[in-house]
Amino acid sequence: MNLDVTLVRGDPYMPAAFLIHGLGMDKRIWESPDKSRVLGGSFPISFLLNREPGNIETRDARRKLFLGEGVKNLTTLFHSLKERKYTVITWSQRRPSAEVEIAVSELRYLTAAYEKYCGSGIVLIGHSRGGLVARKYLAYGDTRVRAMITLASPHMGSGMARWAEYISPLTSLVASLLPYSERGTLTYVVRRVLDFLGSRAVKELLPDSCFFRSLDDARIKGVQYISVGGKNPTLFSVYRGVVGTKDKDDRFIMKSQKIFSVPGIFEKVIPAKLFPDELKQGKGDGLVSTESSKLPWAGEHHDFDLNHAALLFDEGVKKTVVDALCKL
Repeated sequence: MNLDVTLVRGDPYMPAAFLIHGLGMDKRIWESPDKSRVLGGSFPISFLLNREPGNIETRDARRKLFLGEGVKNLTTLFHSLKERKYTVITWSQRRPSAEVEIAVSELRYLTAAYEKYCGSGIVLIGHSRGGLVARKYLAYGDTRVRAMITLASPHMGSGMARWAEYISPLTSLVASLLPYSERGTLTYVVRRVLDFLGSRAVKELLPDSCFFRSLDDARIKGVQYISVGGKNPTLFSVYRGVVGTKDKDDRFIMKSQKIFSVPGIFEKVIPAKLFPDELKQGKGDGLVSTESSKLPWAGEHHDFDLNHAALLFDEGVKKTVVDALCKL
């Protein structure tokens, strides 16, 4: 099987960590996240990690929209484990939007092909759908697995695929709040999100899908289970630059003013009884609810005030996982 694999050789007396990326991603989300892109390759991953911008200097006094300051030099568990001398293996799934079973077959191939690095056991770490790939793999049985760790994985499914059809008509409403010149950009972004949520691969993650009805797994003695979830659903915010004073070089000092956040703005127009937990502050990460992110038989579960993507890069999350692995 011809797969794009990254192998970092570590201490042979420590378990080998297999990192499994989520739906529509590739191995760059683990090893070189600054180069990883989302929404069909249109935006860097930092699009989902933007921070509120500070003051901006410009000679253009017109108000502009922007998504905040990008985050650079991102690191993940790939770097943390590499630093601690673990053997780390990750790969780009050949069909990242195909069924879970396809990714499982690739993982089974890799654990066999790299068997000589697994003499001290295997650790499976999956982000989002990658956690379900790990579960399905483990259901086939592999006595070498010592731990399974899932980050923002929808263990009870995600209802977001259903909500794409309800949110779609709101795109024009959101765009109407913006200056005419900026509406096309935001509409494109939201449409890309909706196209993703409406894809066949995402629908496999619905709670009542064939995948979940056929998933037959349970706690395995001797395997340590840890799950991590997020409770901040804000995926990105849109800001407007408000002109302030001029400096000595005749440049305007613009202050940022938040206009709205996505998906928070949808809560203002969707009835409370219909608004999904995945999008509620404190109850979801924007794609997966905190409840669904809990592996039912996990020995440890941790919730962080982060969105679906930010969990990959947070120092607290990385420390939690590494500390747990040190106890193996």
